[in-house]
Amino acid sequence: MLTAAFLWRGINLLSALCLILATTPAYADEHQHKHQSQSNAEPSMHVLKPGEKWKTDEVVKLGMDNIRQAISARQDDIIKGRLSANDYHRIAIVIERNAAEIVRNCKLAKDADSAFHRVVLVDLLDGVTLMRTSKNIQAQRVGALGVLQSLRNYGKYFQHEGWNLDTVKSY
Repeated sequence: MLTAAFLWRGINLLSALCLILATTPAYADEHQHKHQSQSNAEPSMHVLKPGEKWKTDEVVKLGMDNIRQAISARQDDIIKGRLSANDYHRIAIVIERNAAEIVRNCKLAKDADSAFHRVVLVDLLDGVTLMRTSKNIQAQRVGALGVLQSLRNYGKYFQHEGWNLDTVKSY
């Protein structure tokens, strides 16, 4: 009986990961097509120097502030595993709405945009998908922890005055 429970959890986790892989590219594709239509040039290979950060715009800053506020208010509860499935779902909706706004309206330079997608957005949306769609509370928690890590990565690699990494604690 115990083996069946572990097998069932494994199947649920695998299903959630498959859903993430199937849905995440939809966000990235919408945004990438907008930029690809502007220029067919080879992607730039700019690498940040130590201490350097990518420039952001007001759309990204506002969206990321909203995302940070939505999840950091419940950060201790996430870390300690005290949220319900509905709590994770509500947080995911706020994050997803703000991420969609960023994708639709940001005006980042090509290199910064590409970096934002790779360093922040993909992981952020993977976490949101787990929070929103998983039936397993532990998978939802893992998704929320992933979102918190995405916020730390954003603060580490992108210019955002007032972004305080202390409000996004390590777990």
